[in-house]
Amino acid sequence: METLRLFELDTPYRERMTIEAYAFGPADAATSVAVVGAMRGNEVQQTYICASVVKRLQEMEREGALTGDVRVTVIPTVNSFSMNIAHRFWPMDNTDVNRMFPGYDQGETTQRIAAGLFRAIEGCTYGIQLCSFYLPGEFEPHVRVTDTGAIDLARSWELAKLFRFPYAMLKEPAPFDTTTLNYNWQVWDTYAFSLYSPKTERIDEESAAFVVDCIMRFLYGVGAVSADMPPRCATRLLRESDLVNVRTTRAGFFKRAAYVASKVRRGDVLAEILSTQDCSVLETLLSPCDGTVFFRHGPAMVNGDTIAFKIAPEK
Repeated sequence: METLRLFELDTPYRERMTIEAYAFGPADAATSVAVVGAMRGNEVQQTYICASVVKRLQEMEREGALTGDVRVTVIPTVNSFSMNIAHRFWPMDNTDVNRMFPGYDQGETTQRIAAGLFRAIEGCTYGIQLCSFYLPGEFEPHVRVTDTGAIDLARSWELAKLFRFPYAMLKEPAPFDTTTLNYNWQVWDTYAFSLYSPKTERIDEESAAFVVDCIMRFLYGVGAVSADMPPRCATRLLRESDLVNVRTTRAGFFKRAAYVASKVRRGDVLAEILSTQDCSVLETLLSPCDGTVFFRHGPAMVNGDTIAFKIAPEK
């Protein structure tokens, strides 16, 4: 294993921020994989998953289970400064590193961080990013592929199945996606995948171990490791637009009835919205279709016009 310093930056207080990477396999390998963890200060689970991948690869290196045919570079955290002070975004201007790619080395701080990282990992064959979900709640672990039009989509779908997540999701890019790592990786001819673990701000050992196993299955599939693992589940391919959103119309206490991964039928009760004054039922959320609960709102209270559930409809 090699320890690499990809980028360094002075900070107003505390120590100098350094983006460190851990590399396995020859630097001149024809095939390369980059695994990128937390870009935001609250992505503790994502950092933990990447650190666990480093540990697993170290063990496999000692056991002779790395093929030596593929270069694997793991970057557990990109934004250690925000993580040290428990701030999700860059604290000076509240900007998001993952909205600054491909970066600009003469620009604002987060543009420089993005440029320093991207310079080190652009052009890799495969890119894996550990992301946090945009809605607060629980959801099925999954892999996402963004349809940028810059790379062979059919090949991306086949590669996504190597992870063996329950779901592989195809995402149509929004305007802001053009400045994300995933999108720019594809522009520079990298097959890019975003992995989602159900937790963010705290470590969940079970779901972290599941995602680590998925990453190792992918590394086996592309020839980086020689130790195969039996698949844990079949992968269902979905477009993000296939998911059926269930929104609230009232605000109040969120009393959940359905759970993530549970099967529901049209008309089943998913949750009730209760009054904060007397706990009377203000609204009952019903499933609009037969399917599986993909996402469920997490906090104890919910606002009106909020996505409370996402249902993966039956095929």
